[in-house]
Amino acid sequence: MKRKLTTNSRLVNELFANYISTFAAFCELINNSLQAKAKNIWIDIDYTKPSELHPLVIKKIVIKDDGHGVHIDELEQKILDIGTANKEGGKGIGRFAAFQIGKQIEIETIGYSNQDKTYSKAIIPLSFDSFGRNINVTDVNIETKEEILSKKQNTYYKVTVSNLYDTTVTENEPKKKIIEKFLKEHIEDAIFERYPLKIFNGDVNIYINNKQIFPSDFVIGEPIKKTLPYEDKKGKEHEIKFNFMQIKNIDKRKVFLTTLNAGIQTIATGFEYDAEWLSPKIGGWFVYISGDTLPSDMYRNIDLDGIDEEVKHYKAFIKNQLNEFFKEKNKEFDNFIDKLKDDEYYPYKETSSSKSKVMVFDKLAFLVEDKYNLLNEQNKLREIIYPLIDRTISNGEFDQILRSILKLNNKMASQFSCLLERTELDDIIEFSDKVSKKVEELEFLEKIVYSEISKNVKERKELHKFLEKMLWVFGEEYNDSTKLLSDKGLEGNLKQLRDDCLEYKASKKDNNTSDVDKPIKSITDLFMYSEKIIDLKHREVLIVELKAPKVKISPKELAQVMKYATEIEKSSQTPTNVRFKVLLVSSAINDDAAFQIKGEEDNPYFYFRSKNKNIEIWVMKWADIIENMKRKLKYMSAILEVKDVDVQEKASKDFEEIDFGRTSSTLKKVAI
Repeated sequence: MKRKLTTNSRLVNELFANYISTFAAFCELINNSLQAKAKNIWIDIDYTKPSELHPLVIKKIVIKDDGHGVHIDELEQKILDIGTANKEGGKGIGRFAAFQIGKQIEIETIGYSNQDKTYSKAIIPLSFDSFGRNINVTDVNIETKEEILSKKQNTYYKVTVSNLYDTTVTENEPKKKIIEKFLKEHIEDAIFERYPLKIFNGDVNIYINNKQIFPSDFVIGEPIKKTLPYEDKKGKEHEIKFNFMQIKNIDKRKVFLTTLNAGIQTIATGFEYDAEWLSPKIGGWFVYISGDTLPSDMYRNIDLDGIDEEVKHYKAFIKNQLNEFFKEKNKEFDNFIDKLKDDEYYPYKETSSSKSKVMVFDKLAFLVEDKYNLLNEQNKLREIIYPLIDRTISNGEFDQILRSILKLNNKMASQFSCLLERTELDDIIEFSDKVSKKVEELEFLEKIVYSEISKNVKERKELHKFLEKMLWVFGEEYNDSTKLLSDKGLEGNLKQLRDDCLEYKASKKDNNTSDVDKPIKSITDLFMYSEKIIDLKHREVLIVELKAPKVKISPKELAQVMKYATEIEKSSQTPTNVRFKVLLVSSAINDDAAFQIKGEEDNPYFYFRSKNKNIEIWVMKWADIIENMKRKLKYMSAILEVKDVDVQEKASKDFEEIDFGRTSSTLKKVAI
């Protein structure tokens, strides 16, 4: 049967890649099942072994529920009419979230009509390509299979997503990339993290590839529920509900703010909570916080506490409640520390030591106490054990204490011991510190360029100053370069050439305009100059021309930068012993320019080298610079688990001369 899918053209763009990630889009499909009063949800993920024909890890995703389904009499209203209020609080677009995951969708459903007293079955194939890119599309013809069933059937609703997007799409549209939460080793944890109370209370049974998710696989004991009063800045009181769940197999404390979305309590944003005083036995927790009377946009903007005083006030309330809860859980550790500091064998009574060393000692001593009851039973082995722990921390002989006390497995303890034989612990810590700082700086840079925070980076000089301290992102060889060596006359000459050659006017005719999210529109063009000494006779100058986010790199910009290179070579003011590396950076590169940039196997961003090899031009997307450095650091960053960057804290610590403003919070935001 032929049917038409009708849409409000205003919402077409909102349908595709509307969610923060493919996993968030996937959860929207689960939400639809919950809204249909499903008691069982079956999720099947085809983990195809990657090959040349199927390079993706996942070939197909199927979600089926035993909810009330959709009768063929209601197909137009409930499935084929986009942008209607088919459910309270929604726009009727959530069922098409699957288009963010793959190009092909098949909806199969059996529904019951109370009016006709009949059961029907329908199969509806949908293709992303049938919509095209025209936002004025209003009707799409669909060939459906429909039938009235002769007898009673169990109702259901099934969505099959196939033809998942490959790298040719996801490089330009990263929100369509299948994220790690879908992987076989992560999917169960990710689903439970999203729907713990639904699963724990038995409201729904969820099966992943025929295996049911049980609360006992994740949770220790019963959830702890608290309802606490919160008074907003206007003096109005709200009831805020906290659900604390102790979780197996993790050591982090994750905090999720939830809001009502079309009748389903949905995670809006997430944080990690930590404190130096926490007991090493505190374990992992999930904390779910909801306040139905609070506006949902508060949750969406919860990381902007420096801008919104109400949000800052609310986050302070949350932090205080978390402190109170975990201090209560921490009493055993606190009591031990009080006794430990009064103990005659405590090594830091008279001699001063670093706060971090004392903190490590206290936690290790607590783990020893938990196992051997030395202090509680006044065992004189303390006279030997406590100095041994102190020495272990000081000189790096971690082998025994890591294996026996911290329960590091034999393989890892052995690897660590061998590493200490080859190098000093100080060197390991210094190297790890350098790597972790770079990972942190990349995240910082990504936030000030692409997140909401970038609204506050309004002055050209701010981004300039940040990048001056992070030149290694353009190449490790620039890590130690300094502006103090700069030839001011040469710098001025290059800037004048830039003004003469690199002026542009973005236009649709040249296809060098790019639609970008509002948060990054405030960042302007940026010209940077730095240099490094190669040897006694030669030096290299790095020139970075960062275009505004609204400007795509087109053949016009390539021609301009070529003219710039030519003028450098022709200029009588250009020293003969200087090499120039020119980086042209923007948010996007159009197809014609990409065709001209042939690159090299090892350096795909390489564009031009002059005949005498003293001038090179490289053309890059800003996102590629960040991603490229992330890949280089990935081997260590996965191990180091660098915490989410607090932008205000880092800006004030590492860029104290820049008045960056208040932009972040004390709880560390995490991806959800």
